Amino acid sequence: MNISDNLIIDNLTKMYDKRHGIKSISTVINGGEIVCFVGPNGVGKTTLVKSAAGLLRASEGKVLLQGIETSSRECKSQIGYMQNDLSFYEKMTVYEILDFICKVKYDGKFREEINLYLKKYELFEQRNAHIRKLSLGMQRKLSIIMAVLGTPKLILLDEPTNGVDTAGIIQLKNDLHRCAKKGSIILITSHVLDFVEKICTRCVFLKDGTIERDLSLQESAVCLEDVYEEIYVL
Repeated sequence: MNISDNLIIDNLTKMYDKRHGIKSISTVINGGEIVCFVGPNGVGKTTLVKSAAGLLRASEGKVLLQGIETSSRECKSQIGYMQNDLSFYEKMTVYEILDFICKVKYDGKFREEINLYLKKYELFEQRNAHIRKLSLGMQRKLSIIMAVLGTPKLILLDEPTNGVDTAGIIQLKNDLHRCAKKGSIILITSHVLDFVEKICTRCVFLKDGTIERDLSLQESAVCLEDVYEEIYVL
């Protein structure tokens, strides 16, 4: 693995007011790692993901993917981001959206993956349907496909299991493991601890916008529920 084959979050700060946002977040995620940022609503998980994707301008600090800031145009083809709002694509069909991503993001590559993913996530029959015709669960699964299509270097998923059926979650686990084996850097936010324990190599607990604890799930048998209770409940 190349020494620059990582995501560096360096002193990242993005505050909306004195209580909401993230402050002085610093960590390194290497290729092949699946890292989950955990915490209740309001601790800064979504802000962190959007900042890492280059969609929010940080107040301080930076995020580097293989030495390049993720906010730069040069990085965009290397980032797969799970979008919660698909209204931009509402006039397009499911297939057209994925084909558009292949064209704009990958210069026409990976079109052969579209139907494979649609079948795996049980959306093939909806391939010619417009966004407004899809249920919330179907839209969420489409968003997952949009993020993992082409196996980008950095995959960012914000609460990916919300609204997704069991078959979709199982497929998501399989795809994330496959992408990690190919060297993708995967950053997830979630509050579903069972999912985190089964998929992630590291779990980072956020509290008050900062890192409270960073645990390796490979080096020790840790009960995430106990840690969660200790940090947020007791």
